[in-house]
Amino acid sequence: MKLQALGPADFLKMPWKNGQGVTTELAVARRADGDGFDWRISTATVAAPGPFSEFAGIDRSLAIVRGGTLTLNVEGRPDVTLTTHTPPYAFEGELSVTSTPVLETAGVPIDDFNVMTRRSGWQHTLAQHRLDGEALTWALPTEAHAVAFLYCAHGQVQVTFGDGRAVAIPEGHALRIDDGGGHACELRAGASFADVFLTTLSRR
Repeated sequence: MKLQALGPADFLKMPWKNGQGVTTELAVARRADGDGFDWRISTATVAAPGPFSEFAGIDRSLAIVRGGTLTLNVEGRPDVTLTTHTPPYAFEGELSVTSTPVLETAGVPIDDFNVMTRRSGWQHTLAQHRLDGEALTWALPTEAHAVAFLYCAHGQVQVTFGDGRAVAIPEGHALRIDDGGGHACELRAGASFADVFLTTLSRR
């Protein structure tokens, strides 16, 4: 099992594919032929209504980190409004999607959390949790070459593994775990509470 703590210095900011916003790339598996990625984990800011970039052949999950609510108009589906309390929303990247944010504070954009996997070879899960006292047990994926990824959106998270290793992940930082082998780790808030996003990525 390989652990890699990541922080803002490791992340890459880039414009949206359609030029309508900015994405911060937290982790990515780029394709060997240079044509896009097999999977990507990122955050993005949304300040004004507009379209999402389309990603053919990609499965996406989206959740709200902070800043307000985001209503999505997804091709062929009922509108859905996401908040910090709603579960992540999954949709196909080739669908036409427009978003309408309602900002909590004028002039301060919404931050969202995105996971994308190439449907032909990868699949993912995404969950968000608030840690406010009791420990949360996180079961790591069993598949070979699978990746688990923790992002701390608020507070600080203490991650403890069965072999005694422990790492503290502060706000705005992440922990990447490769080849977890189905082991489990224990997550606790480092202070009064912590908000975390937990992602797993595995080959189909």
